[in-house]
Amino acid sequence: MKKRLWIIGIVMLVIGGIGVKHHIDQVKLHDEMIKIVKSDKAKKLFEEDLRTLDTKALTPQGIIKTYTIDYNSVKHNPMGGIMVVLKINNDPQLYVNVDLDKDTGQLEVGGDAISVKLDKRLEK
Repeated sequence: MKKRLWIIGIVMLVIGGIGVKHHIDQVKLHDEMIKIVKSDKAKKLFEEDLRTLDTKALTPQGIIKTYTIDYNSVKHNPMGGIMVVLKINNDPQLYVNVDLDKDTGQLEVGGDAISVKLDKRLEK
């Protein structure tokens, strides 16, 4: 009976240790993704991407006047890369979902998707 309790206790400790290690790895990964998203290179890529959507972006004449990075949206893309949301003009209904990739060895925008409301404004 004591031997069973010891075995169960050891198994529980191993499972708990694996769970803690997984959590620590996830926190490290998220911190690294935040660091990349905050980098000057990412900022340059975000702004270039916005200018492909609106040639006058980030100017008084543009539809896209300002953007902010939603750090709470930063997630690991299961296909690789980092997914992040850029909020446009401080309007929660105007946003661009950007996927940052490092497929070529350098950080680049792998794709984006824009909100319906922003798409309608850009079509005008």
